[in-house]
Amino acid sequence: MHQNPVQSEGTKTFQQLLSRIRMARLSSLAAVALGLAASLSPKPIHAQEYPWCVSREGYLYCFYKTQEQCQWTASGIGGCALNPRLLFPEKPRDSNQNPLSHKK
Repeated sequence: MHQNPVQSEGTKTFQQLLSRIRMARLSSLAAVALGLAASLSPKPIHAQEYPWCVSREGYLYCFYKTQEQCQWTASGIGGCALNPRLLFPEKPRDSNQNPLSHKK
């Protein structure tokens, strides 16, 4: 097929119309895809409380699932303790208070 380099005004207008219809369809499709992706996104992840904590310099670092993990990490730098937030879940947290400073 051989195209004529000179196009009539009606052909240009028709092609512009087709181009606008395609863009509108793509925009609609993109909006639907974005909405679908947002609705299928996973629920927000909440911070996980681990049962074992390394106790070092008066602070607790609770990042361990097993006592063995905790002991391996704490070797030479501190000790291991059960996470007080899991042991006493109803006790209010005081962000200004050191978790190990209850020994007054």
